[in-house]
Amino acid sequence: MIEIPVLVTSAWTALQPLLPLIAAKGAEKIGETAGADLWNAIKKKFDTKATAREALEELLKAPQDTDVQGQFRAQLKKSMQEDASFAAELSNLLEKAGGDFKAQNIGDGAIAQGAGAKAVGKDGIMIDGDLTGNITIGNNNRVNSK
Repeated sequence: MIEIPVLVTSAWTALQPLLPLIAAKGAEKIGETAGADLWNAIKKKFDTKATAREALEELLKAPQDTDVQGQFRAQLKKSMQEDASFAAELSNLLEKAGGDFKAQNIGDGAIAQGAGAKAVGKDGIMIDGDLTGNITIGNNNRVNSK
């Protein structure tokens, strides 16, 4: 089994893109995604503890709030530390989902994972396919045609 801090990061990375969907449309809609089993396992565990349940509810109300995200991750870590079988279950679910969710973006940048994934960091340009002509990058540029 992987270490709990890595597992917390992996679970968070897998769930984070689902949060707006869950918050807006309800948990029943994520049944169509690879993270549904992961979400359901965490929700089931969090429903057994008032503090964890509150962290989950706050996360669904404000999924973009970094303070709320931190509280959720802290409760996830605590739950895994207290219950090794829960940590093992999440590890298995992450493996089953086919994700190697170990990347973490700190600061400006981008992460792309999985087959065909692409990412461009801050102020980056991605060109997918053929390009003809010129590309001008930077600030305050002036392009004159002949």
